[in-house]
Amino acid sequence: MAQKGVQLDRETLCCSICLDLLKDPVTIPCGHSYCMNCIKRHFDEDWKIHSCPQCRKTFISRPVLEKNTILAVLSNTGQKKTGQWGRRASVYRTSRRRMR
Repeated sequence: MAQKGVQLDRETLCCSICLDLLKDPVTIPCGHSYCMNCIKRHFDEDWKIHSCPQCRKTFISRPVLEKNTILAVLSNTGQKKTGQWGRRASVYRTSRRRMR
């Protein structure tokens, strides 16, 4: 029986805050992942209510940020394959910014 591989693209490994490949990826309790610095800044901006930038789920206390080791490995692999994602990455980032 042949195994099906999972194909990951840049969007899968992108931080929805900075729109770049995840750097030091962490996952918050709702399951969304961000760069460590991006989500820290997001939580620092609104110190009374902490919420997920994507699904808006609120957390009573500031969530503990745990490193997502699998995403860290995958995003490092993606960064090494700049030939594959190089041009597409900048096009994707530009188009996402225009949408906002």
